[in-house]
Amino acid sequence: MKKRLIPVFVLILYIAFLIKIMVFKDVPLIRVGSLMLNFGGTQAGQANFLPLKTILPYLLGEKGWIIAGINLVGNIILLLPIGFLVPLVFRNMTWKKSLVLAVVTGFAIEAMQVVLHVGIFDIDDVILNALGVMIGYWAFVIISRWIRSKKYKNLIIAAVIVIATVSATLYAAYEELQQPVRSGVGQSDNGDLCGGTGGTGQIISTGNNTIVMKRGDGKNQIVNFTSQTTIKTSNGPASQSDLKTGDRITLVGGPNPDGSFTADAVFVCSLTGSETQK
Repeated sequence: MKKRLIPVFVLILYIAFLIKIMVFKDVPLIRVGSLMLNFGGTQAGQANFLPLKTILPYLLGEKGWIIAGINLVGNIILLLPIGFLVPLVFRNMTWKKSLVLAVVTGFAIEAMQVVLHVGIFDIDDVILNALGVMIGYWAFVIISRWIRSKKYKNLIIAAVIVIATVSATLYAAYEELQQPVRSGVGQSDNGDLCGGTGGTGQIISTGNNTIVMKRGDGKNQIVNFTSQTTIKTSNGPASQSDLKTGDRITLVGGPNPDGSFTADAVFVCSLTGSETQK
């Protein structure tokens, strides 16, 4: 029993970490040169109940490989420890039980986002999360067999492969970050900073350090600006006074408890809302 206390403690801590990151999107804005990455997302758009609808565009690189990696690999890797830790706590876990756990975990994360109004439901996130749990479970099974068989050479080889893969991925990401066309949030070849997605939403009114935006799901949301908020257009940096009613924008930042959104960065699409969506 005492041997399980540490895995139980670690599992509880990691679940709390997942809720913080994946449910409440409490992830700071990360700046790499001129690129700004928001791993928490923008919590806007329409719910998706069609499998692979979100995944396929990422696999085809339509939104940029860095953004694809963040969304695809991130949703898998973050759930991998769950699949690895649960068998340490419950020794009678089987692949069938792990599959049920994987699906339930994915649906639980999406459901909490919807109930707490901090995100939207996406069946593809459930698929990716479940895949992460199952990969973690099979990693536990394989490593356990190697340890029991004292195949330490296999452990070393696996560790080297993982380190080499991670290093190669980070290097590839670094190389892509050096390309000018990637300096925006999914900037496309025609200079659209929204990458052809139409942005997070459309500005319907502007005020003093705030705007009201109509999101992709049809709901209006107040967006707050701070002294640190940066605004960019296809022509370069801009100020809040340059934002006009009808502009479509992509936001980087995080939601507030009152339902508003504080923007760390605002990217104006190359075309106004009146031109892209009547």
